[in-house]
Amino acid sequence: MTVWLLVSLVLSGCDKPKPVDVFFISVDTLRVDHVGAYNPLSPAKTPHIDALAADAVRFDDAFSPISVTGPAFASVMTAKRPGGHGMMVNLFRNGTPLAPSHRTVAESFLEAGYRTAAFVSAFTLRPALGLDRGFSVYNSAGNRNREGRLTAEIFGSWLSVTEGPVFVWTHSFDPHGPFKRHLEPGDVHGGLEREAAFLAHIPDYQQIEDITDPSLYEALYARGVEVADQSVGQVVAAIKATGRYDDALIVFFADHGEGFRERDLWYDHGAYPHVEQTGVPLLVKYPRGRGAGETDSRLVSLMDIAPTALATASLPGLVGVGGVSLKGEDALHSSLGAESSHCKRISVLKCAPHGGGGKLVAVRTSTVSLVSEPQGQGLVKNQYDRRADPKEWMAVPVTYVGVALDELNAMVAQRRDRVSPPLPGLAEKGPDVENLRDLGYLE
Repeated sequence: MTVWLLVSLVLSGCDKPKPVDVFFISVDTLRVDHVGAYNPLSPAKTPHIDALAADAVRFDDAFSPISVTGPAFASVMTAKRPGGHGMMVNLFRNGTPLAPSHRTVAESFLEAGYRTAAFVSAFTLRPALGLDRGFSVYNSAGNRNREGRLTAEIFGSWLSVTEGPVFVWTHSFDPHGPFKRHLEPGDVHGGLEREAAFLAHIPDYQQIEDITDPSLYEALYARGVEVADQSVGQVVAAIKATGRYDDALIVFFADHGEGFRERDLWYDHGAYPHVEQTGVPLLVKYPRGRGAGETDSRLVSLMDIAPTALATASLPGLVGVGGVSLKGEDALHSSLGAESSHCKRISVLKCAPHGGGGKLVAVRTSTVSLVSEPQGQGLVKNQYDRRADPKEWMAVPVTYVGVALDELNAMVAQRRDRVSPPLPGLAEKGPDVENLRDLGYLE
């Protein structure tokens, strides 16, 4: 009797599934149309991201809930909307860190016995933001930014000596401005457009001399994307070198996109919730190649990443969240909200008042986008046909009525009540104003 009991216990232990390694790979400020897997005519060459896409499910209608870094990653880690986790703007704009009451996906993996680690490249993501909670290792460059290749090297060194199941987040910042950091010796600026009237459309930190030629700015952005692609390749190579790749869940995504000349402010983000700034690439490589090479056209959100990771690892989900697991074939979201960071103090912008109270808010369904912009004369609401006008260029007055409009009105009311204008100076100790401008954060 005792022998059979021992045999039964051994066999039941054999049936226990092996923990799934989970990797989040993120690239800051990455436009969807600059990833080859999404756009064969991409101005940037992204062979490493494209190779990962071949092993993954590609989500073709994915959005960030906000067009700025800190709050967007808070939504990734908590599966909550910005209005849910309370982070509306970056810390240095009088934003608040993530409150301890909001549980993160890293905390869930840590409690389940995983080795948890984050390797981030942007000073916006330094520990003061609060996203370090649940990570046993949280490696950042402090009050500086660093190249993605350096972050990837540190990650690789850590992974090579780490045993047991892991939950890891890596982050590259290379596409983010100032674009001029990607200038190379021998670049020729002669003959480029220099229209003085256009300079007001380019934030100070992005301006290169008095050049306004889009070919220069967009070529430099593409270089930044290609640099980030190399770091993604380093991260994937490190995962493969440790033998973890085939059985791992790997989620690749951007926190938000980047504006070119679609709106009034060029080569910047955070001022709009439109598709070029909140549309994001999202690739999910499931364990053992499930769904490799497939595309998924459902409307999905960065908030869905954490629930997907926990479900794949067979761990309990987060409670009271806006995200859902991407596993399965059911419809996920009938509509999704998105928002800008705040109304910036830039002359070409029509929003008002300056600060958080001047946020633009959007709601999307699979067929329509509704955008509310507070201006001096009141709220201006516009509508876009997502099928006929996927770039959201041709605004018409709102005629759509239904769930999306109700949600838009509710989001506008909530933010009017909860968001105060950022202070004109820095709201925390840390890098000085000139440092922030050099890093590409002050307009």
